[in-house]
This record gives sequence, C-alpha cells and structure tokens, in this order.
Amino acid sequence: MARRHLYIFALAALAVPAAIGSAHAGGLEANGYNWDLLFDPATYAGKGTLTHVTINHETQNSGFGPGTVATSSNRVYYNMGFKADFLDTASCLISIQNPWGTGIDRDPAYARDTGQVVRERLTSNDIGATCAFGFDVGPGLASIIGGVSAQQLNYEARLAPPFPGPIRMENLSLDGSGFGWRLGAAYEVPEIALRVSAIYNAAIDYELEGTVYGNVLPKVGATADLTMPQSFEVKAQTGIAPRWLALGSVKWVDWSAIDELTVNNSIRPVGTTLAYEDGWSVSAGIAHVLTEELTVLGSLNWDKGTSQRNSDGVLMAGNQSDRYGVSLGAAYRPTANFELSGGVSYSLISADSNARDESWDTGNVLAFSISAKASF
Repeated sequence: MARRHLYIFALAALAVPAAIGSAHAGGLEANGYNWDLLFDPATYAGKGTLTHVTINHETQNSGFGPGTVATSSNRVYYNMGFKADFLDTASCLISIQNPWGTGIDRDPAYARDTGQVVRERLTSNDIGATCAFGFDVGPGLASIIGGVSAQQLNYEARLAPPFPGPIRMENLSLDGSGFGWRLGAAYEVPEIALRVSAIYNAAIDYELEGTVYGNVLPKVGATADLTMPQSFEVKAQTGIAPRWLALGSVKWVDWSAIDELTVNNSIRPVGTTLAYEDGWSVSAGIAHVLTEELTVLGSLNWDKGTSQRNSDGVLMAGNQSDRYGVSLGAAYRPTANFELSGGVSYSLISADSNARDESWDTGNVLAFSISAKASF
C-alpha cells in the first residue's frame, strides 16, 4: 500500500530477530507462522531466510543409571516469500515456511524399557497466500487480513520393540497434507511508524498414512490422526524518538488440544505421549537506525513451557519447561532495493523434572539466521 512507503528504515530489521526468537518455542513448533513481509513498504518485495538452531537440552533418569537418556536434535528452517501491492489499497503475500517441527533422540535401551520411541523427526511445509485490504480510518490505515494455506507434514521414527535380547530397530514413516486459513486485522500510522496487527490461524487436521515395522516384525500399513493447533498473535510497534522504534508481541498456541500421537496398525499400536498445555510467547524490543544503511535491534523473549503439570505441579510427561532469551539483529541496506540482514538468539531452558523420574539441568538454545531481500 502506498502510504507504507513513509515507514522509517528500522522496519527492515524486524523480521529476522522475530523469527529466530520463536524458533523451538514449544509444543511441536518450529518457526511458527510469519506474515511480516505483507507489511513491507515496497510495492514488490521478495525475501528468503535461513535459520540454524542448536539445542543443548539433555535429559537424565537416575533410576535408569548415570548419563543422558534423551537429547533434542539441531534443526534448520527456511522462510521464503514474495509480496506485491495492488492499487493503493491491497497487498498479497505468497509464502513458503516451516511452521511445525521437532526432533528427539533417546537411548535405545531406555526407550525400550519405558515404551518410548527411540528417534523422532517431525517436519512440515506451509505454502500460503495472504492478502490485506486497507481503507483510511482517522490518521492511519486499517486493514482486513485473510489467507489460506496448504500444509504437508512428515513424521519419521525408529522403534525398539519390547523383546528381550539385542535391540533391532523398526522404522515408522507417515506423511499427510491439510488445509488451513487465517483472519486478522491491522492498523497503521506511517508518519509515526505505528502498526498493530492481530492474526488468528485456524487449526489444521491431518490424516497421516504410511508404514511401520519391516525388520523384526513384518512391514504393515499405518495411520494416525493429528490436529496442528490454532493460534492467535498480536504484534505492535511504534516510533518513540527520531530513529528509534519500540516493538512487542504476544502469541497464544492451543497446544492443549494435543495429548497423544497414536499410530494405528494391524500388529501393535505405537504411541507418543505429548501431554501439552497451551503455549504463550511474549517478546519486547528496541530498534535503532544507526545510519541510512544500517539498522540494529535487540529484544527479550519468554516462552511458557508447554508440558502439562499435574495437581502437584509436576510435569506429567515431556521436558518442555519455560524458556527465557535475548535476540540481536541487524539489517544492512547498501542500495535502496537490496538488503542483507542477520540475527542471533540465545535462550535458557529452565531446569525441571517430570513424573517419569526424568530430570534436566538448565539447557540452552542458540539460533543463527540470515536473510536477503530485494524490493522495487
């Protein structure tokens, strides 16, 4: 939309720190959803982002013996988008991103003895179209936002059947697709770099199909039903002084809708207990335009742990406790039509324990992200 061209340069730096701050936020979330490019001031803009997440989160169980019984795997996520303005009152964004993902590795003997999966990998792809239609309201511009997505989900696992003797792994592979939608609104006053947006993302139902076993047991067909949760996010930003911008966000994700992933088959069901509760993420930050070419940003982030607690306050299963972090980012704009940006996020995972007698010391998550954007 034409009036967005009045935004200060600090807006260009926001997407990278926001994205890396939410990586590995909770539940099965990977990068989550990001529609920020829809508000880019250029008439046409294309952007690609690559994020690497290193997770140091080791779980022990003293009843099983010394050492680590489970770890979280490192991940790589991407986000690509192209946005275009139509007339002076409408913008549309085509995006490809990884909203969901997780990875866990367990000691094979421990997994067999406790009935858990040895290795799990969940990956996703979301191809979406999102549009904003605006109209003048007072000194600013109000927008109605709507969009649809086609998603693909893949679940891979390795199992240790509960048989005595040497452990011989079995394989599990499932995939499926689903469709979702989103609806929201935004209000902008470009002269003071003010923008408030609120977007609701609907839940997406999956019917996963694939195969399981094939080593000790015969390979058979397998199915699972899974609903990826609905979410609601509010983002706000405003200029607070020349070349300074304050921003923040609050996000809710309905992870309590997911209790267990059960894979049905003709031999023996495979179950993964998730026992999630709703997730909340909060961030607040400051951006500063150092020069016409360089903008920097810093933010503080908090993610509520999504592992459900019982009446005694003990985690029922899983190891997703609260996470506290900081993100730093910068955007370099050598020309009016090209921008390079990058960021780093570091957060601490709170020490805790669960009803399985699993415990973990304070862990950490380190994420690096790099982006390139062209606009005209």
